[in-house]
Amino acid sequence: MDCLYIDASRDRLSVGLVSGSLWVTRERIEGRHDAVLLESIRELCAECNLSVSDIDRCVVVNGPGSFTGLRIAVSCIHALDLVTPLQVLPVDQLSLVAEAAQSSHGAILDARMDEVYVGLDRQADGTFGSLQLKPVNKLSPDDTWICHHEEQDRFAVEVIPVIPSLQTLRDLALQMDSSRWIDGHRLTPRYVRQTVSWKPLAEQPSKLYDR
Repeated sequence: MDCLYIDASRDRLSVGLVSGSLWVTRERIEGRHDAVLLESIRELCAECNLSVSDIDRCVVVNGPGSFTGLRIAVSCIHALDLVTPLQVLPVDQLSLVAEAAQSSHGAILDARMDEVYVGLDRQADGTFGSLQLKPVNKLSPDDTWICHHEEQDRFAVEVIPVIPSLQTLRDLALQMDSSRWIDGHRLTPRYVRQTVSWKPLAEQPSKLYDR
């Protein structure tokens, strides 16, 4: 069983691959996600003596996070699923941040526009039971929050900064229930901010046929 790991939720992309006893990774890759994602997957496959079509499972951070990065990752999964049907495990970035801290505190991520994504009620499998969008001024200054180290100076509250890695993503995925795996074509970005909509490429109108 060959499993791909993708985290495109931030400015720099990370990709890993498990094949048998091999675990190969590319962390925090320089360059635009759309320019480096597929080539990085091919490089990992070459190291493991695989073709891209051999991959049958994928763990992917599907949000909240980089608007463009999430769409690119999901579109890549859909394309791979057309070649070989994939089983996919979506993981939210807030739970990933909390897993890196190994803490029961809630997690926060900058949502821009004076808002913040909040993860609350951490479950036994390491994921949050509640993901919310709140005004940043509603964060209690008496609470301690987990955040990504890149954002530690953005909040006027006490924070525990962490740097999640692909190993963090792998560890969290191993804890999660098998019922959370879905067919690859069903994967969508998780935005939390409900004003954002997304459709698979196949369902988007083509400009070629606009009149």
